[in-house]
Amino acid sequence: MAEFTDLAWSSVGRGSKEDYGLLFDSVVEEGRVDWGGLCSFLLLELSDKVKDTRTSSVPRWKPPRTLTCQHRDPVQKVLHLQSSGQYLTVSRGGTVGLRDGEDMSLLHTHRLQNSTVSPKDLWVTDVVLLHNVHKIAVSFTSKEVCFYDILSKQDFGCKHKLQGLKFTPWCLDYWVDPFNPDVAILTIGDIGGQVSALYFTSAQISLFERLGLRTDSDSADIVLWDELVKGKHRSCYTVTHRGHTPAWVRKVRYLDSLEAFVSCSTRAQSSVVIGWRGTESRALRVTSFFTKRGVWDMDHHRGLNLIATAGVDHQVLLWNPFVTSKPVCRLIGHTGPVTAVRFMQTRQQLLSYSKDKVLCLWDVSRQLCVHRLAGVFPETQEDTHTLLFVHEERQSLVLSFNSLLLLLETTEEEERTSSHEHPVTCVLYNSLFRQVCG
Repeated sequence: MAEFTDLAWSSVGRGSKEDYGLLFDSVVEEGRVDWGGLCSFLLLELSDKVKDTRTSSVPRWKPPRTLTCQHRDPVQKVLHLQSSGQYLTVSRGGTVGLRDGEDMSLLHTHRLQNSTVSPKDLWVTDVVLLHNVHKIAVSFTSKEVCFYDILSKQDFGCKHKLQGLKFTPWCLDYWVDPFNPDVAILTIGDIGGQVSALYFTSAQISLFERLGLRTDSDSADIVLWDELVKGKHRSCYTVTHRGHTPAWVRKVRYLDSLEAFVSCSTRAQSSVVIGWRGTESRALRVTSFFTKRGVWDMDHHRGLNLIATAGVDHQVLLWNPFVTSKPVCRLIGHTGPVTAVRFMQTRQQLLSYSKDKVLCLWDVSRQLCVHRLAGVFPETQEDTHTLLFVHEERQSLVLSFNSLLLLLETTEEEERTSSHEHPVTCVLYNSLFRQVCG
């Protein structure tokens, strides 16, 4: 023991000789320690620690809290304003709610103005935050995308209107180059199955050029889609693909790590479509992924480079973006169509929500459901529009059920250990010795 502790302590340079003495006692066989025995012990010990860490990373939810909401129609988007720490909610009817960054209490409400349609016909389909230029882009069923200033003295003044779109824009995504905030991409998915991207080259100076004095009653500059396609705006150009036609594009994302546009639809043949950017040409190379009944939602984990899809067939699938033939794995556990998926980017975990009001947390590396939350969500109609917003830094979730907002927060994690390697099927309590066995 003395020889082992002296050599180990001097070689590693950390810990105490008492610790290495305990290590010697743990692996000694007939008064000797060999290399194979030491390695086996360390691997098993580290494996146990990994299991304990995985167990302790399962969240403990506080009782859900209903948020005060002035929306009378479905909530279309929840945004986090990084500059102020506040939250923004936008409803289908154009009502904007500004919420406190700590308790998400409602601070202010405002109704978006759009003179193109009457207030009763106003229908918002999606919203994205343009944080590098302090604006929000809002898509409407009137086949236009409006850009509102969130720092103007007048509440949400409309600065630009992109009009002349062939189909109704249904989903939006916005990406900014972290090293050059002048470079940004706004991606639009429409109900005609088309994915269109607007590349901004000088976003902080101006999103679009003023080609004329075209304005409307909102004092907003009118930008026509055909002008962008023809290249009349030097600060902006477009690329498109029609990989989903004739299905609606349900979700769209630009992935800078792949230099590609990922989108999904409920059409089996084009459940997921990736439009790859070329090195020399602006044309997109398209690859498609097949599922049995299509996809409602999708998300991407940057570290793992996996795409998760929320299937109409009750399954959550994980895909390698470069392999279209079959998914990496199937996460089976939902008994209803899966409507939303969100990766926890700081962990190898995935959240999924299904129409039967079940929230599942998956351990991606083990391909197992480690937590299942049910029975806490409100009773709603079958066609309820549900939105899932995840704020990882605060370890909180916001779910919308039409106009109802529900906040789920986690309590401080306590260290927990597993007593069994397999699911526990029976537990007995001994009142005499005050012990539990399972």
